[in-house]
Amino acid sequence: MKDTASSARRENLKRLLKPRHIAFVGGKAVEDCINATRKSGFAGDIWVVHPKYEELAGIPCVPSLADLPEPPDATLIAVSRERTIDVVAELNAMGAGGAVSIVGEFSEAGEDGAALQARLIEAAGDLALVGPNCLGLMNMFDRAAVWGGDNVFEPVNGDGVALISQSGYVAYSITNVEEALPLGYAISMGNQAVLNAADFIEALLDDPRVRAIGLYLEGIVDVAALSRATLRATQKGVPVVALKAGGTQESSELTRSHSGTLAVANELWSALFRRLGIVEAGSPKVLVETLKLLGSPKLPKGNRVVAAANSGGYAAMIGEKGRAVGLEFPAPSDAAQQALREDVPDLVSLLNPLDWNLPWASMSRSETSDVGLGHLVTDEVDLLVYFLDWPRQKDVANVWWPTLDGLIRLNTRIAQPVLVASVFPDGLPPDLRRQLTGAGLICLQGLDDALAAIAAAGRYHSLRRAVLADPENRELSTPPPEPRSVIQLDEAEGKAALASCGLTIPTGVTGSSENVIAQAETLGFPLAVKLLSADLAHKNHAGAVHLNVGSKPALEEAIGAIRMSVRAYDPALSTECFLIERMVASPRAEFIVGISYKPGLGHALVIGRGGTAVEELKDYATLLLPASHTQIEDALASLKISGKLRLSDTEQTALVTQIQAIAAFAEQHRSSLVELDVNPIILDSDGRATAVDALLRLVRE
Repeated sequence: MKDTASSARRENLKRLLKPRHIAFVGGKAVEDCINATRKSGFAGDIWVVHPKYEELAGIPCVPSLADLPEPPDATLIAVSRERTIDVVAELNAMGAGGAVSIVGEFSEAGEDGAALQARLIEAAGDLALVGPNCLGLMNMFDRAAVWGGDNVFEPVNGDGVALISQSGYVAYSITNVEEALPLGYAISMGNQAVLNAADFIEALLDDPRVRAIGLYLEGIVDVAALSRATLRATQKGVPVVALKAGGTQESSELTRSHSGTLAVANELWSALFRRLGIVEAGSPKVLVETLKLLGSPKLPKGNRVVAAANSGGYAAMIGEKGRAVGLEFPAPSDAAQQALREDVPDLVSLLNPLDWNLPWASMSRSETSDVGLGHLVTDEVDLLVYFLDWPRQKDVANVWWPTLDGLIRLNTRIAQPVLVASVFPDGLPPDLRRQLTGAGLICLQGLDDALAAIAAAGRYHSLRRAVLADPENRELSTPPPEPRSVIQLDEAEGKAALASCGLTIPTGVTGSSENVIAQAETLGFPLAVKLLSADLAHKNHAGAVHLNVGSKPALEEAIGAIRMSVRAYDPALSTECFLIERMVASPRAEFIVGISYKPGLGHALVIGRGGTAVEELKDYATLLLPASHTQIEDALASLKISGKLRLSDTEQTALVTQIQAIAAFAEQHRSSLVELDVNPIILDSDGRATAVDALLRLVRE
């Protein structure tokens, strides 16, 4: 039944995105919305529903939805929260397409609002409902807007990009401020009560005019659907660029209150984006500039850049700042330098980035830039960017036009994209940007934002290649519900549970002090001795661990010392049960593998450098489960300690095998696992990996 409803809702979303008719339900507040629809160029029918007004915005009103000529493809709802639920239910019952609810105070307004939102979801049925607490959507490919007020509506001819924003104001800012951005769709999602980001991505992927999709996300609604939609985008070769918010505790609280969705930590966002082939942007402007690059017909295939500026100082600054964000500036080959020197005077330094400081006379020739810079764009280069701030005085500015004309010519004859970027944020006036964009160039603004966007766009091909090359890369699962009550296993129980999935653990003995002392010689010395307690998470803090115990008398002494230390740490802890294990011979390095439940995401896997100073070392990589062999292998290889050790194939295989065993346990127990911490896994000089400590917390049944 659920699949049928979803299928019907998807069809209704298509009606909403390209409506034949739009209805407005509300009082005077809808007049600005009606005028916005007119302003967008909408050529279909506009209907207004109100029981008392005779007309609104010059359009005669009908008293009820039942009085409309037919079920509307799109409806904008601007009535109270309670009345919104009734309107949505009626629209669903009559077979309407979709609706936009611009009123707020639902799930973002506490328990009362959340209860109302639950009723709203039930009332929607198959209706494609956007919001509540949103601005709506616009389709400028087809000249239609169901939008919450006055706005800039700029038609897009040909292909373009799309923006899906959880924040109405981010969508408002980009659509009203940005120019020379072919924004075909803009969607303000609000609370995502019925339709979420994944639904919109799926719909946009069915429109061949959409070259790239931008996301502004404050939280996760349905990570399984999001992964399914973005993996489809990756397979289709439609880049998705995302800007996230809510990466700190403070911002998590803010975004939770703003849209009622669940915020997540920064490293988890990044892990999610890498997993799905999503390009991550660091600011709203970088999101927009990256969309320009990835929405163009020619995508950069990497981060190798030829850059030029009309200043030696700027050229040096571009190189320094560009390398800091991951760009490479390949030095021109001897052949390229020799060919270039035939076109430019000696005062041009043949480096990359170039100080393109040509005398005024040389600038009057388009060939100087077309042919000259063309020598540098070889197969070892992914794009060319020319930095220029356009003078305000027309006579001064005209001196630079031949250079730009040369870049336009160059762009038509090479496979790589050609960019014009300004150093100052407003260095390229709107008319010039439109002219250059119309001629096929990509225009970026602001030195830092432009370089960050070039670096972000340059990552797309490698991200996509990694996703497509990994046959085990799976969609993420719907996470289990958040645990209410948790139990902790003692170390021996935790290790035994993990060993059932293939984790290698030391041979050990548990029991009373008398029992472990009596059996110590059967294990052989040196030994590790630990207090065994499900009530003590951090044994080192309590002095409950002694290592390299070399004899039976030393073992007796260690047990006595542990008892004294633990009683001083917490007198309530029992000191009757112990665990002894044979120490790992010839340890080479220590690693940590941790898994924890993350609301809204499921389980996150952390692989890092282990030991007692793990938090200070901060050498780790984060993955989301389920994780493939390749993802685990790449995460392990990314650690600084792995590079320092120069792991052999045998050592890497041993470590990956242990990590996979832990991940397999997490997959088998995903409904009950809350936290798992294996620290350390010791790699010895013979290339074996052994887990010598483990913490395991599960949902109490």
